[in-house]
Amino acid sequence: MEGLNNKFIAVSYKLTAREGEQEAVLEETKKDEPFCFVSEVGMTLDEFEQQVVDRAAGEKFSFTLDRPGVSFTLTFEGDVIENRQATPDEIQEAIRLVAQAQSGGCGGCGGCGSQEGGCNGCGGGCDKENCESCAK
Repeated sequence: MEGLNNKFIAVSYKLTAREGEQEAVLEETKKDEPFCFVSEVGMTLDEFEQQVVDRAAGEKFSFTLDRPGVSFTLTFEGDVIENRQATPDEIQEAIRLVAQAQSGGCGGCGGCGSQEGGCNGCGGGCDKENCESCAK
């Protein structure tokens, strides 16, 4: 952790997939319920992190991922809501969530902006009253 430039980043975005002329929205967050992550701990796609980590709050972003051998492209479009140094507690929590997800356990609350209710697909909704992500 020491020497890393860990940032706490909150973004709202829309993720679409395009194959030929067909396009579908795969995921969308809202500005009042953003996707939040800490950089440099493996919480999100490297390409996603690279596109938003140096953008200031209020800046827009748009980029496309096109993988060889895959018949569709993914496009992210959104806004950076917050970008600041992560606190030591936020970094520790991010590391814990990544380690837990890599070991096959529930990643915990993914933030109140999650399309599936906030629990990274483990069932149940986000407990907004007691959720550390929502308290920020």
